[in-house]
Amino acid sequence: MRGWLGGLRWRVPLQLTAMLVAGLVIAGIPADEGGTLPGVRTAGEGAGPKAMLRVMPLGASSTEGVGSPATAGYRAPLFAELAADGIRVDYVGSRHNGPAGMADPDNEGHSGWTLAKMIPAVGAWVAEADPDVVLLHMGTNDVNSGAKGSVAAARLDALLDEVFAAAPQTHVIVAGIWAPLPARATERAVLARLTPDVVARHRALGHSLEFVDTSSLLSAGDFVDGLHANAGGYRKIAAMWTTEVEGWLAQRRAAPVPPVPAAAVTR
Repeated sequence: MRGWLGGLRWRVPLQLTAMLVAGLVIAGIPADEGGTLPGVRTAGEGAGPKAMLRVMPLGASSTEGVGSPATAGYRAPLFAELAADGIRVDYVGSRHNGPAGMADPDNEGHSGWTLAKMIPAVGAWVAEADPDVVLLHMGTNDVNSGAKGSVAAARLDALLDEVFAAAPQTHVIVAGIWAPLPARATERAVLARLTPDVVARHRALGHSLEFVDTSSLLSAGDFVDGLHANAGGYRKIAAMWTTEVEGWLAQRRAAPVPPVPAAAVTR
């Protein structure tokens, strides 16, 4: 992350980017003379004084919005909720789909994909998009197509390896499977039980991530087909993401920001 301050060109190491973005978004740090935050992503020409939070919705058909194309699944209500709370979001990803007039249709939702299929591709997507936060919902297609919960957990672990190799300082929010999958209930439960262990391993490596157990988030009336949520279900999912994103930002605001090493400042 680079910027200009008092005629001095400076660089903040990547490991501080997410922390600084969070503090600036929440605290409303004043803009510099040019009307933007020095060294922080903005929406472009004429952007206001708040930083943009780069959010990658990453997953399969639910991320794409199957079941409620009019709201792009959870993406449109999530964007609106965060904006209402003063958080400026820039969705990022290689795909661009949503209803006509959607403010920001960027995402990384790949309908029908399994974790196994996504592992070799995800690193390039993340490296290109450079997200501050990744909203990850994967595993449904693996379990539903016959993979054991333990196999799906191992695939999730490998996927996270690729994500953090591409963007070591991004924050990942891992949501569990919210579709009931009655014919695969046992393996669904195994994946939910093992996912916290996967998350713990990555935390031990210094990665920033969390797991949200969404196995009971939705009820039968929240689905259009037993697999994909309807508009009401996606509003619940959006509210869940909002809670997690804002909670993470609040934690970053409360955390002490380490000083920028002298070696990181260059003329």
